Amino acid sequence: MRGGALPVMIPAVDAQSVVQNEDLHLGNYAEALDGLVLQGGNDVAPQSYGQVPLVSDWAGDPVRDAYEKELIQAFVHAGKPVFGICRGLQMLNVAFGGTLWQDIETQQPLALEHVKKDLYERNVHAVEIIPDTHLASLYPQITQGTINSIHHQAIRQLAPGFCDRGAQAS
Repeated sequence: MRGGALPVMIPAVDAQSVVQNEDLHLGNYAEALDGLVLQGGNDVAPQSYGQVPLVSDWAGDPVRDAYEKELIQAFVHAGKPVFGICRGLQMLNVAFGGTLWQDIETQQPLALEHVKKDLYERNVHAVEIIPDTHLASLYPQITQGTINSIHHQAIRQLAPGFCDRGAQAS
């Protein structure tokens, strides 16, 4: 908001909502708004990328997944930018045909530790900004940084057409 943006919350729907998905015209949001930011939250449902949950606690939220996929498609169709944070980034990958690791710790035991319950949001790790990428053009003087990490899912297979230069699992 300090930069002059006006965030608008797009209503989420479920079976108990007064407004139902068929009552919303997501294309209207895509036409009226400048872009879409998908936030973090609970797991992306493994069914959303063609798998079954390895553990019942990892069932995710298939209703939210379907809704967000529709939002993504509406904004992409309108030529508007879509940005994903945490779960939002994972959802973008899934929406375009990629897959996820359901649990970094058990499926990629040599990966960085992304969840430390005693530190929670203070759990951080280093990141590298890859040269000649869009992110590098936004921060031309920065090549490394530190980010917080509180997740147990990660991109497994990058969606077709997404740039995988320098990508690594977790």
